[in-house]
Amino acid sequence: MNSTINAVTNTNKINTKIYEIKKKLRYSKYFNSYDPFVKLPEKKFFIFTRGRTGSTVLTDLLNSHPEMYCDYEIFFIEKNQTIVKYPLKYIDSCSKRATLNKKSVYGFKVKIEQLRDEHKYTNIDELFKQLIDKNWKIIYLKRSNIFKHTLSGLISNKTKVFHVKDSNDFTHEKIIIDCTLLYDVMKYFEGLENLEEDYMKNVPHININYETDLLDNSRHQETSDKVFKYLGLDNFPVNTKLKKIIPENLQDIISNYDEVYEAISKTDFKRFL
Repeated sequence: MNSTINAVTNTNKINTKIYEIKKKLRYSKYFNSYDPFVKLPEKKFFIFTRGRTGSTVLTDLLNSHPEMYCDYEIFFIEKNQTIVKYPLKYIDSCSKRATLNKKSVYGFKVKIEQLRDEHKYTNIDELFKQLIDKNWKIIYLKRSNIFKHTLSGLISNKTKVFHVKDSNDFTHEKIIIDCTLLYDVMKYFEGLENLEEDYMKNVPHININYETDLLDNSRHQETSDKVFKYLGLDNFPVNTKLKKIIPENLQDIISNYDEVYEAISKTDFKRFL
């Protein structure tokens, strides 16, 4: 009798252990990559960029295509909670979201700060080359005007408004910009841009520029068609409900704009004014 009870108890423990293992695997970052019944998408790409470059607009436009599944920033540590130890396996796993959603194309966004500072990768150039070897394509999205790029980030951080759709109106009282902080962040962005361009030197990619390709809504279709052609897709009508937050006249939102202008005009960034 005791032996039977012990056998049942041991069996229950084993079943519980198996269940826990399956549950842990199911919620693993790498789960999809181990599933042989879910194929990798036919076409894959990633958008290499930074914040406030129009990447959300570009993603929204590309997702207009019926074959497209363009993902969020999959290496955003606040989203996935923990460090990604095996980036290639993780990317493969994420890419199968396209297949699960009956799409043939998968893309995601990634920032250099996420790879270098959050996940502590020291071989980013090698990671890019490995992805290219696995038929991934790269879209390098940048913003040329560091002055307005930095202001956009500082204003959004202060107002806590990062994206606005047509149906909403963005109104906010004027804010004060710390000129020293502005200059320091601009120098930081300049360093990031130089590093990004170093990574892009030796890998095939296409360039998308915020000012020339995304800022003007009339350019959206042409820009999207450029990406579709690069990915080997037929053109498709695109649209987005997102709109620009920062007004053209910065004095409308920055109360000390004259001070900001004067401070930057005395630096090596005066050309961006």
